Amino acid sequence: MPYNVAFRYTRKTGGFHGVITWTGFPDKKAFDAWYTPEKRERQEIVEEGISVERAVELTYSTPLACRIAASVEESTDENGVLNESGCDAKIATALWAEKKARLGL
Repeated sequence: MPYNVAFRYTRKTGGFHGVITWTGFPDKKAFDAWYTPEKRERQEIVEEGISVERAVELTYSTPLACRIAASVEESTDENGVLNESGCDAKIATALWAEKKARLGL
């Protein structure tokens, strides 16, 4: 069984701050080798050694404001220019994820 870990992005990730994601590792030893001090600065552990179902549940608990901020961050290029149509699509996806999370789907 994979060793699943849920993470929350830290302030060091800019607009992704507060977004919860998860990753599966072959085992705890592989996770410990991957989770370097550099990664710790950008991703804090929410829960580790969890089922896929629990990991997905935790991602659904990402606050809507964080989902929207991440959508804007993803849609902004290195010059600070916002791709509005891309942002609209990403925000629509964030709203869909929020609805899914609230309905427990």
